[in-house]
Amino acid sequence: MSKFKLRNMKEDDIEIIYKNLHLDFVNKYFKNEKEQQKIHKNHNEWYKIHISSFDYSIYVFEDEKNNFVAMASYEILTDTAKVKIYLNKYFRNKGYSQEILSKSIDKFLQDNKEVKYLQAYILEENIASKKIFENAGFNYNNEKEICNDGLEYQIFIKKLQ
Repeated sequence: MSKFKLRNMKEDDIEIIYKNLHLDFVNKYFKNEKEQQKIHKNHNEWYKIHISSFDYSIYVFEDEKNNFVAMASYEILTDTAKVKIYLNKYFRNKGYSQEILSKSIDKFLQDNKEVKYLQAYILEENIASKKIFENAGFNYNNEKEICNDGLEYQIFIKKLQ
């Protein structure tokens, strides 16, 4: 029995996700207040568009008291999907990431049988995420990409059966 409930993201989750997941990242990498405000606005617009898109699956995890625990998102690119998971900082370092990743992959693949590969873009410094994805069968083959945020990510790939 899973410790967490998984559901599709809805518009009411947008601000909760920003405060619990993205705010610390924005404050760490973007020091200019106008830039931070622009990112917040872009965040809201991006999620409003993507929660109803056929090219994305975004899931929210909650505990038994309906507290926000994590989010998993999948961007579908033909036979490949980019996966990202984010844990609320209050639920990190408790061993939940593996369950959240696994449960989200299972749910995603039930609805997207045409996907043959999963990709995870991970910052080099994020050792914990690397271990979680490697434990889930993802491999790093020295591929890197600079993404829209200007940061360089390592690309981990999992081939599906």
